[in-house]
Amino acid sequence: MKCIFNLLISGILTTCILPNLDAQGYAIEWEDPIEVATSDYGQSNLRMELDSDGLPIVLLGMTGPDGGLYSTRWNGLQFDTPVPVTQETGLFINDSQGARMAVYENEVLVSYQISGAWAQGGRTTRSIDSGQNWLEPVSIAPEAIEDHFMPAPAFDENGLPWVAVKWGVNPVLEGVLRWDDATQSYGPAEDGGFSFPGGIACDCCASMPFEHEGTLYNAVRINNNNTRDFHLARTDALGQWSESLDIDPTNWILGSCPASKTEMALLGDGQFVFVFMSGAEGGSRAYWSTVNPDSWSLSGSDRIQPGNDFIENNPSVSAHGDHCVSAWERNDGGYDIVVGISENTADGMATWANSNDVVTSSLSGHSRRPVIRIHNNTVHLVYQRPSEGIAHYRRGTVVTSYVPSEISPVSWTCKKREFGWLIHGCNTPFEWTLFNAVGQIIDSGKSADSMVQSTENGWGILEIQAGNVRRAFHVNR
Repeated sequence: MKCIFNLLISGILTTCILPNLDAQGYAIEWEDPIEVATSDYGQSNLRMELDSDGLPIVLLGMTGPDGGLYSTRWNGLQFDTPVPVTQETGLFINDSQGARMAVYENEVLVSYQISGAWAQGGRTTRSIDSGQNWLEPVSIAPEAIEDHFMPAPAFDENGLPWVAVKWGVNPVLEGVLRWDDATQSYGPAEDGGFSFPGGIACDCCASMPFEHEGTLYNAVRINNNNTRDFHLARTDALGQWSESLDIDPTNWILGSCPASKTEMALLGDGQFVFVFMSGAEGGSRAYWSTVNPDSWSLSGSDRIQPGNDFIENNPSVSAHGDHCVSAWERNDGGYDIVVGISENTADGMATWANSNDVVTSSLSGHSRRPVIRIHNNTVHLVYQRPSEGIAHYRRGTVVTSYVPSEISPVSWTCKKREFGWLIHGCNTPFEWTLFNAVGQIIDSGKSADSMVQSTENGWGILEIQAGNVRRAFHVNR
């Protein structure tokens, strides 16, 4: 626990920028977590998307002889009993390299691989009723002699499927296979990464294919002489993969694949936001980047929480309506899930650092690999609970919040203690209020001995009021 006392003194802000205390902010009011499914269905390979009604569809699985890959849909009251997406056995179930999912209205496309069959074992299967029933799987490359590994699915503007794969071995290329409606099969792989520097894909980092306004895009971690940055490829007017853009300025040099992916969301101002992990600063950290597709340029990029020394990984992002949300895992003695919320524009990402909420702080044990999605003001979050062998689901509602603005120029100080903070320099008794970083009250009380007793976690603002004098401290525990 630490207390950061960078304060407003005589109207001047010192060292650290506090949130605008007069401004409107956003917070998420969370419901209690529930199980997505029992441990009989596992927690691995956790994915989530929303159907056209904004209801979550969750994909999860487990390894072993009794394992499989399952989907379940929220029915308004609870999750349905999971159903297998395929009757095939020997599936490659893996958190970072396993099955993936895409949605188009109420159609769901899942891609997966038969373990050990890296050339011909790629499959897609479809559901036309939001994952309640599944059609027969289709082989992606039934006659392939080169690896077609780790298929990642997407839909084009007409609702036709296409997949990105890791194609070949030494070098590994970024292959793209498009659906041929006439033959009801996938066409041959095309080189979707020949515009990348070096032309080689990182061999075990999943792709992020998507479509926007008739153009196909694919965000890929490349391997350019062991520089493993994310680049965004797109098709031109002829449908060729002729352009790519560096969306990751970190220039991470690594001798092996880090097995991590990026996620993307379309923002309300028409830009894209990507979230990803990089170790270029000496440890695993979570980043965001924004891209303007009209100017084909990187419009911004930064750490989600600059200055933090925590291990961060597996960021997820979603945008809809007025808001953009992100979730990531953070290890500060144990893995927790942190959520940030902002306006649904490219300017909003920079505020995630001040609007994060540790949503699993009340749980014992680790919480890992979050997936977050938003529809209007409803936030859906799933994450793994390894000690229990299950996945949790939490639903949140976005609310507007305010933080009081009256701060007086007095020489109070705030010092950390094991179970709170000690305030020096002010008269007692005093009243105190603890806000989270976006202004939601999370604790309050009175002190007669200059101690603030609180066990709340996360970034926040501690406001002290003694008589008519008020002061705010930026705190973190």
